[in-house]
Amino acid sequence: MSRNNAIEVEHLQKIFRTPGDRVGNTVLGDISFSLPKGTAVAVTGENGSGKTTLLKVLATLYLPDAGKCRILDLDLVRDASKIRDLISFVSPGLDFQRKLTLDENLKFFAKVQNSQMEGAYKFLDAMNMSEKISERTETFSEGQKAITRLAIGLMKDAEVLFLDEVTLGLDVGRREQVINYLTEHLKRKTIMMVDHDSTVIDRLCDTVLILRKGGYVDRMIAISELLDSLPYSHEITAIPSRILSEREIKQLWPEYQRAGGTIRFHPKTRSEAQIINTRILTSGFISRAETRVIDLNDYAIRIAEGMI
Repeated sequence: MSRNNAIEVEHLQKIFRTPGDRVGNTVLGDISFSLPKGTAVAVTGENGSGKTTLLKVLATLYLPDAGKCRILDLDLVRDASKIRDLISFVSPGLDFQRKLTLDENLKFFAKVQNSQMEGAYKFLDAMNMSEKISERTETFSEGQKAITRLAIGLMKDAEVLFLDEVTLGLDVGRREQVINYLTEHLKRKTIMMVDHDSTVIDRLCDTVLILRKGGYVDRMIAISELLDSLPYSHEITAIPSRILSEREIKQLWPEYQRAGGTIRFHPKTRSEAQIINTRILTSGFISRAETRVIDLNDYAIRIAEGMI
């Protein structure tokens, strides 16, 4: 294993079998890739491509049926207990004792993980949830439960983090807080994550691992290269308060399309989208506008299916 790699996977397979079923359901057919230390990779692909199963196998929750894997130069099977001390896995499936308070749950998981609680407290404070510390978690909203799971995952000063849908259930404001916190505090950490929010992937990851149905690697590609291949990154639909001349529309952005009574802009980058929206707000002749971010997950799936 290269000293520069945090994870190396060769021909990994995972087959789920039920009693009497010799064939089973192959979820990971043949997975091979290497991940340099400090890389943040988004695992994407259509349903049935094995995204979450891959994370669970690498996090030692499932035993692989074939293949080899080393994490931080440790064998995934033989050194599983040592690996668990060096990694953290966060998933919506993580449950906690709902009759216990938030603080009691944190203390329980700190003992189980043999970790310190300082990281959890620091995160909860940044999320403005410190006042919930003495409340029972059974009263928490889905967003508060998601924050609690992430706080548990951040207790350990893990070198490798596996994050499965950690922003699920968060509103826009809280999701922004989480993204900003992880961006600042997880620098130089190795991260593998599954998230259906393209904004999260775009801002937290530098690489995309695209899987095909049946659990096969299509390719690993830099986020920047994936974004460069997009025909555009946003679609902005504006409804003018009156009929606009070509000159007026070009004041907003030189490239546009008329569609009935609406005007559509297709900026290639987030910064271009911000410029257009700023101009729309100050123009005085746009009554309403809606911005849609192009879904990177959907785009990656289309690549894997050969549609692009």
